[in-house]
Amino acid sequence: MANTVIESDLSLVKDIAKLGGGSLKKCFQCATCSVVCNLSSDDRPFPRKEMIWAQWGLKDKLLSDPDVWRCYQCGDCSVYCPRGAKPAEVMGAIRNYSFKNYAAPKFMGTLLSSPKYLPVLFGIPIVLFLLVLSALGALSGVLSGPIAFTRFDNYVDVIFITVSVLVLLALGSGILKFWQNMDNNNAHGDRYGKKGIFQSILLAAEEVLTHRNFKKCDANNLRYTGHLALFYGFIALFIVTSIVFIGDRVFHMVLPMSQTNPVKIFANLGAIALIIGCSVAVYNRVGRRTQAGESSYYDWLFLGILFFIGVSGLLTEIARLAGLAPVAYWSYFVHLVLVFCLIAYFPYSKFAHLLYRFVAIVYARYAGMSEPAQAAASETTEAKSVA
Repeated sequence: MANTVIESDLSLVKDIAKLGGGSLKKCFQCATCSVVCNLSSDDRPFPRKEMIWAQWGLKDKLLSDPDVWRCYQCGDCSVYCPRGAKPAEVMGAIRNYSFKNYAAPKFMGTLLSSPKYLPVLFGIPIVLFLLVLSALGALSGVLSGPIAFTRFDNYVDVIFITVSVLVLLALGSGILKFWQNMDNNNAHGDRYGKKGIFQSILLAAEEVLTHRNFKKCDANNLRYTGHLALFYGFIALFIVTSIVFIGDRVFHMVLPMSQTNPVKIFANLGAIALIIGCSVAVYNRVGRRTQAGESSYYDWLFLGILFFIGVSGLLTEIARLAGLAPVAYWSYFVHLVLVFCLIAYFPYSKFAHLLYRFVAIVYARYAGMSEPAQAAASETTEAKSVA
């Protein structure tokens, strides 16, 4: 009989605990979590296997597991866990551990992992913007004349474009390693590759855009509502930013747009949806902690940046319309700093979940991994009633 060597990373448990999975050791493998989960399939049940892999320090298993990202951390498993092992929080911690390992350079992942580094994270864009704008004379006479943010944009855009290129390179490298690990460490059955990569991408996009599987979570439906508003609010603002950037640089669009312009209306609705979604998420985490579970620092940092991006954007618009130049310029500066943090720290923050989850779903479809079994629905209902 051939000997099997299992390589264990002894520091894994400590790292996962620091990232929000401190309850991991309470798990005694009863499998209640996999039974009550509406997203877990019969042939690849989770989060039970991920809990034991984490306890055993099987780092390579976890980093190559697409099921880690098929979990939406709805909290069903944590609510019904008889030991208080909080599998949902552990799965969230494993995801944080994953993108922190895939992202490069590594020290950026460290900066995003603890609140003690917040002065550094926000200090970088503040100092950078002030140095560039002051050196180029963009700050002189800023409070005289009509309020015009375009006096900054030419200089700021160069910073954002440069940072975006570097971020795309870092993300591309991490995602490529992630796909290769999934492909090398998962057993491939007869269904592997039958859907084709393009069909798999379309199916994954449909799942992400509709939040179809998010709806299947029972214990915490409110999270679905908040996440939907947050997701589409962000998408709306991304579309508007792209339209304004291309319109200004290519077609010399007249800025600022009137309040009745459809693009402006769409932008305001997106900002409101973003703020509402973030507010629901905060209420869900603070007011309904039993169902939502504990939130990690990664959760709060990302949520805070998104919320204040929406608030600072609306405040800037209101101050401009009211002719309050000091308020308008300072709120716009804060808005730029927050947007910089969102983009520049993308590969190392909770924001990266969006891309890693999408890639994991694409791979699951391409590899022919099954959807949650409908036949198990009655068993799930019975298990929840007993628990």
